Amino acid sequence: MRVSKGCVRRDCNFRGLGCVTERMKRYLLSVIVALAVGLPIAANATPLVGDPVHSSARFGITHLAISHVQGRIPITAWSATVNSAGMPSALQATLDVSKVDTHEPDRDKDLRSPNFFDVAQYPTMTFVATSIKATDATHFVAVGNLTLHGVTKPVTLTGEVLGKVTDPWGHTRFGYQARTTINRQDFGMTWGKTLPGGQLIVGNDVTITINAEGIIPKKP
Repeated sequence: MRVSKGCVRRDCNFRGLGCVTERMKRYLLSVIVALAVGLPIAANATPLVGDPVHSSARFGITHLAISHVQGRIPITAWSATVNSAGMPSALQATLDVSKVDTHEPDRDKDLRSPNFFDVAQYPTMTFVATSIKATDATHFVAVGNLTLHGVTKPVTLTGEVLGKVTDPWGHTRFGYQARTTINRQDFGMTWGKTLPGGQLIVGNDVTITINAEGIIPKKP
């Protein structure tokens, strides 16, 4: 077989395409990837049920302008629609802010009070995705409405499909992580006492990290 200039033997029979140059190989790979990412995310969509026992949201907020306080909010229910690789095309979640936990009872009591979450009136927060876009095979961006403290605002989550397994009971499970940052003032939590130097005792920006597991039950 005659090999053209610029084409080396290891390129021959590349996925049945014959002998191609390295440049052509890179081009073909880029086309394949582009087509894969461009496929509708809802193709072969399957309902996924969240596992609240293995799902929670963690948050961090600045304290006295010099450190960060960490806390946890349980995810009581969540669900999604996913493809065979676990990439979501729909997503919604409910979190129980009445059970916010920072491992300090007095601080948790304050967070539950009208100074912050006011859980007597607003015991839950919810997120409902309005659009989800895959950025590669395992990462996605979810834009949706977050309802917190009686206020609904759009937020953007950057998420990742962490993996897929079959559990000991035969269910398919997917793991996820997602992050966002919100300003508590946008949601009506305006308590804002300051130090003598003007620094906020409690910062405005809240970072939220979600770790979640979801289950696709076995078919009957």
